[in-house]
Amino acid sequence: MPSHRPIVPSDSPRVNILGDSSSGTASGSGNSGSTDTANGGRSGSDESLTSHEVPKKRRVPGAVAAIACMECRKARQKCDGSSPHTCTRCQTRRLECRYEPHTKTRKELLLQEIANLKRDNSRLKHINEEVVHDADELREQHQGLQDLHGWQQLILDILGRDGHDHDIIKRLRAGEDSESIARWLCEQESVSSQLHFVPPNERGLLDIIGAFEHHYRREDGLGNDKRSDTMRLRWTEVTASQTLLGHLFDLYFTWVHPVHMLFSEIDFYESFRTNNDTYCSAALVNAICAMACHLVDAGDLDGDIDIDALAQAFMNQARQEVMPKNYTLLTSVQALAVMYLADLSSGKARSATGYLRASVEFLKAAELDGQSLAAREISLWGIQTLNTTSTGMTYQKMYAPELPHVARFHHVDIQADKAVWRFYRTVGDQRVLPVRPSHATMTAFYQSALFRIIHESLNLYCGLRGAATAEAILNTYRRYLDWESDLPDTLRTVEVEAQPVPHILYLHVQYHVAVVQHLTPLLQTGYFEGSNLQELRRLVIRHAQSGAEILEHYRRLYSMRYLMPLLSFCVVHLGDALIRYSPDDPPASDTVEFALGLLQQASVGFPICGPLQELFKRTAMDCGVKMPANVDEITGPLGSYGVDDILDACTRLDYKQPIDQSTRHIDENVAADWPSKWQDIVNGPHRPDSPRSTRRRKSTSASSSDSNDQHMRIASLLNS
Repeated sequence: MPSHRPIVPSDSPRVNILGDSSSGTASGSGNSGSTDTANGGRSGSDESLTSHEVPKKRRVPGAVAAIACMECRKARQKCDGSSPHTCTRCQTRRLECRYEPHTKTRKELLLQEIANLKRDNSRLKHINEEVVHDADELREQHQGLQDLHGWQQLILDILGRDGHDHDIIKRLRAGEDSESIARWLCEQESVSSQLHFVPPNERGLLDIIGAFEHHYRREDGLGNDKRSDTMRLRWTEVTASQTLLGHLFDLYFTWVHPVHMLFSEIDFYESFRTNNDTYCSAALVNAICAMACHLVDAGDLDGDIDIDALAQAFMNQARQEVMPKNYTLLTSVQALAVMYLADLSSGKARSATGYLRASVEFLKAAELDGQSLAAREISLWGIQTLNTTSTGMTYQKMYAPELPHVARFHHVDIQADKAVWRFYRTVGDQRVLPVRPSHATMTAFYQSALFRIIHESLNLYCGLRGAATAEAILNTYRRYLDWESDLPDTLRTVEVEAQPVPHILYLHVQYHVAVVQHLTPLLQTGYFEGSNLQELRRLVIRHAQSGAEILEHYRRLYSMRYLMPLLSFCVVHLGDALIRYSPDDPPASDTVEFALGLLQQASVGFPICGPLQELFKRTAMDCGVKMPANVDEITGPLGSYGVDDILDACTRLDYKQPIDQSTRHIDENVAADWPSKWQDIVNGPHRPDSPRSTRRRKSTSASSSDSNDQHMRIASLLNS
């Protein structure tokens, strides 16, 4: 039998008695009294463990944090959290989970923080030094800006004294660059003499001009849209010179536009400058330049520029730009009217008349195309007035559609017109006279009223209103008198001492010529005799002398160099009336010399004046007037102009009023009815339809000696 008996496995399960270790197990014998040496000699019986009692396992976190929170440290437990997150143990027990670095780590962090603070302090110290330096510079700049503002304000005051501020805006509108404007300002004596008081480094004219441009663009809501030179020059192919275009525009808007206001100047300039075709077109720009060329003196332009060739080039492009598809555009209608003035000035009245008729015809169907009602009204009345002026001065058969039944300038505020006028002739000539209110819009308003009366007078003598009775003729004459007495004070004065602007003088000349033409046919009827004939003759002479006096004022103030072509006809009409009805007072030879001298001065830029001189000399010779000794020196020998030249000046072979066509429509009882109708209409109470019947009227008695004494005799003008 073997000496050892094999160990039989116990039926009891194996029990782990370590409690805190999952790896350290011991094999025991089936004897319950055996000792587990790994348990420090404690016997299983001491623990009284049964086969059903299992000790609890100790939980071990799945992830252990490098630095435990304060609560886990106190409990000497593993911690699975990390700042700022709460660990599982604190979360389960609802404890405040706080973290504090280890003493060694905390010291390192404090040292690092101190180093960072030192660096930050050094950086802030450097920034503070820069801020102090910048503050000193800003204080210096602020003081400099204050000084600069003071100098700039002084320069602005200098520019505003003679109206150069308005000239800067006008040049900016025309597209001129700032450098060119600055050079022009330096050439102005009134500016350069005052700039000597400004330190050289403070004469910032370019900055001043820039401020003007910025203000102008801001006020117009245009922003800073920079246009290229190519875009700016698309209006004309004749010249690329902005200086030349600006000069031509200045001439036109100084001498032509206030007399013949065919469109809105402000709207035109804005469209031109911004390349907008609402109020501007290539045809209109070139027509304006062609007309303005007649006002240019040869010495005004650099180089050997042929003025006549330049005018023709502008006119040719204007013709090309007026195409059938554009006929009804308002800018095309305006361009045709300006082309009439340009061709008439050149002594081409026959072709000019075609332009005017086309303008009047297309005006009826003209499209606004974005233009305002005020701008349309200006063109409507301007073109209709020009048409009536042309008919009244040249005595053509009237081509005038029915005038529109609308109020004159209903949408135009004539009181708000702030336009100014300067005696502009050549580049840099603005300093000759100070700036003055233009009153151009108000002048156009009263001019349109005057030519409605002229229109009625023309229709009366053409038989369109039936027989021209004494009542009809005197009613029209009364309207002329009412028109003159209704003029505001700003348009009434024509004395040289008041220095009225040219277009106001022109307005009064037109008035006196219109009255002369209205009454002259009555002197040729043969119906009047005795005192009635004498009083009628005296009326004609008085208005002719008054018109001649104003022409002399015009010559003394501005010269006749800038006389508009239609005003040249006024010269010969007034002269004709004086040599026929007042040959002795003043002497007819003086009247001839006076009229021919005016036309000669105007002929420098307006070839139309030459044929008019020829015709007036013929009239004077037919009336038996002794010619001045120097007449050929003034006008050239008789016969210098042929039939084509005469037709191209008047579209007829004479300038004189066709009396035979007028007298045939005059009522044969006109002389018999004249005294009673004169008393009722002229000397009687005001008519109910008079626009200002409550205004005090001036005396209209033709026999009043005071009325005659109020007017300077033309003889004293000629002999002075």
